[in-house]
Amino acid sequence: SLIRHEGKRFVNVLGILLSFLLLAGEVFLFRFDYYTSGSLREVMIHELLANLFAAVYLYFECMLIGAIVAGRIAAGYEPEPDKDFLIILGCGLRKDGTPSPLLRGRIDRALDFYARQKAQTGKELMFVTSGGKGADEVISESASMKQYLLDHGIPSGQIIEEDRSTDTRENMLFSKEKIGEINANGKVAFVTNNYHVFRSGLYARRVKMRAVGMGAKTKWYFWPNASVREFVGLLTEHRGKQALIFGCMIAIYVILTLVAYR
Repeated sequence: SLIRHEGKRFVNVLGILLSFLLLAGEVFLFRFDYYTSGSLREVMIHELLANLFAAVYLYFECMLIGAIVAGRIAAGYEPEPDKDFLIILGCGLRKDGTPSPLLRGRIDRALDFYARQKAQTGKELMFVTSGGKGADEVISESASMKQYLLDHGIPSGQIIEEDRSTDTRENMLFSKEKIGEINANGKVAFVTNNYHVFRSGLYARRVKMRAVGMGAKTKWYFWPNASVREFVGLLTEHRGKQALIFGCMIAIYVILTLVAYR
């Protein structure tokens, strides 16, 4: 469904590729660990490889499930209506410089929260439109979002433009700087798509900004592929930690194998 709606791009087949890898891992482990014979040394090496592969496979499987569950929990959270600043994270624009459907969903979610907060508490907030100008974009994402907010009745004085960022980390970092110029102790929330809330929150924490996230709804066929991309992103961002874990796993299984066959 994703490929039919969004086209035949590599990023749109990540979910399918992961499915094949998960299935291939099960088949390989069953076939490889089914039976072995040979010298004691050959059996030891076979058992070490089989057990190590099973451990790594299970580790990744648990990490994937954990990332999906954490993403779902984060996406379902609704912040308290007491915010001073609301960051809208940018994404791609249309060729004419207007927000793409994904970005429009984020802005509409921000407007809905703003209206709810104002109705329940009477408290106003400042919108922070965060996103720079991509190589294929006619204007910055920040400017496009600002115009959309203006068209929906938000006064210009309630909009802060952050137009330098090129990724989520910079979204959070540069938005924090803009907010700090006005009220460093203000209560902050951010809006992105629901599958992206968890990882975005980790970026906010990394730049030492206290911010809670809310998710804009995404079409159902985006979820599986987006979850895989978020999972891969989490792993690559913590590759040093992952390398340490793998090194420890290898050392432990080598020791256990040697002890078992001593």
